[in-house]
Amino acid sequence: MSPKMRWPRDRWRRTLRGIIVPIVTPFKRTRSQELDLDALRRHTRFLVSSGVNGIMPLGTTGEFSLLSREERKAVVETVAETVSGKIPVIAGVSESGTQNTVALASDAADAGADLLIATGPYYYKTDDEGLYVHYQAILDAVDLPLMVYNIPSWVGYNIPPLTVRRLVRENLGRIVGVKFTTGDMVSFIDYLEMLGKDLSIFIGSDALIFAALSVGAAGAVAGCANAFPRETIGIYQHFKRGDLLKSRRIQSDLRSFARTLNMGTYPSALKEALSILGHECGPARRPLVPLSKDERKKLRKSLVRKTAQ
Repeated sequence: MSPKMRWPRDRWRRTLRGIIVPIVTPFKRTRSQELDLDALRRHTRFLVSSGVNGIMPLGTTGEFSLLSREERKAVVETVAETVSGKIPVIAGVSESGTQNTVALASDAADAGADLLIATGPYYYKTDDEGLYVHYQAILDAVDLPLMVYNIPSWVGYNIPPLTVRRLVRENLGRIVGVKFTTGDMVSFIDYLEMLGKDLSIFIGSDALIFAALSVGAAGAVAGCANAFPRETIGIYQHFKRGDLLKSRRIQSDLRSFARTLNMGTYPSALKEALSILGHECGPARRPLVPLSKDERKKLRKSLVRKTAQ
């Protein structure tokens, strides 16, 4: 990957904000459900042309835990080559163990990622010192900036902001942001109050983008932006322009669609929506299952209402 294709590092502090898309990972509709890299290129180009502020391959929406190490590297490489330095590529390197996370971080750096993001270790729950050691190992191994991904409902615990602050103090300029996927605005505000002056804090809940911006968030990592990127960007842009009524109205319009995405096993509903909208990205990978007939009917009704607005 040529250095010219990377996002200039001196622009992180003033550009790591807005709407970042945790891009879906397309799979072919075959028995083996192999990667569909052509579909990934098409979808990446669509998102870039829509004006998103960053692309995050291999997040929760990207089904990272269902991919092999080789597949993960191929996804990051494909996205980075397609983006070609236009916007930051933030590669997910989450794994249950530190050694494997470090290996994935090295792969992502080689594949052209501009920035890394990682959850805390999952399945085996560690303590605050274990979290510190885990993230420090990533920083020691790879010379890329890092975002902390706090998603308690999936990983099983909350990453204390004090642990993140320790990492920030001991790695000046290396920890650049946090994605906090939560419906608990009090906990989100705690993060902002403790870390917002030093880091870009992003909300990971699609239904709370406006609320998070209202309390000082840098932006959102929004799965629904895969399907409706311009509308999702509109929440942020109108907010920054001071048109709060317009921003809040767009958020309200998207909220029902965001709720619809919780049907079935995430991100099955999102992938079904993309197919209906003409952005074919295949099915969710097994063991995730397609929507039921009734769920697909509800999804189509939601999309009809959304596209008619």
